[in-house]
Amino acid sequence: MAVVAESLAPGAVTSTIALRHGLHRNQLYAWRREFRSAAFADVGVAVPDFVPVITEHRADAGAAVIEIEIAGAVVRAGPGIDLAFLRKVLRLLRAPA
Repeated sequence: MAVVAESLAPGAVTSTIALRHGLHRNQLYAWRREFRSAAFADVGVAVPDFVPVITEHRADAGAAVIEIEIAGAVVRAGPGIDLAFLRKVLRLLRAPA
């Protein structure tokens, strides 16, 4: 997930990121497709062509955490998150009130 997130950052060069992590760029592209499919398939959201990623460096940060802001709520997902659970949370946030 960390490599995929890094590759989705604005201005990121996928082939450079893949090489740095010892991957073939096609593997990273496949992971990105899987991530987009898994993240949006069960929540009924069309897969966007581009999702902006805002990064900030925190000196006190431990493990990497992603934040997803949707429908006025912020969901924080850390390493080891159960993707099925995350999909359920995102589906609930997107459900009409």
